Amino acid sequence: MNFEAEIVKLVERCPGSRGAAIVDPDGIAVVTTPADRSLEALGTELAAVVAGVDRTGREFDHGSLQQVSVWAEDALMILTSLAAGYFLLLVLDRGALAGKGRLASRLVGARLYSEFV
Repeated sequence: MNFEAEIVKLVERCPGSRGAAIVDPDGIAVVTTPADRSLEALGTELAAVVAGVDRTGREFDHGSLQQVSVWAEDALMILTSLAAGYFLLLVLDRGALAGKGRLASRLVGARLYSEFV
């Protein structure tokens, strides 16, 4: 499967999208669009958040992390678990349609799941 094509489609489907990335459990971006060092750095920093929220959810018997949204002053970051610690990062403008971004991310995540198990 072409990971880059999947995240390019995701970005195109979500008006107000700034970019997307697939990030491995160590915080290394597997693929980003657009190719942007700040997007890669953001993925690196958020990898620890994803791991912590996932671990906490399992410890309290809520199950594994599926998706989390992080609202910042000027952006919305949607993190969607893929499998084996990999996650999809979608960054949207603050005024973008959050629900559309969450749904589109879940759909892409479902298509990519088999590539990471």
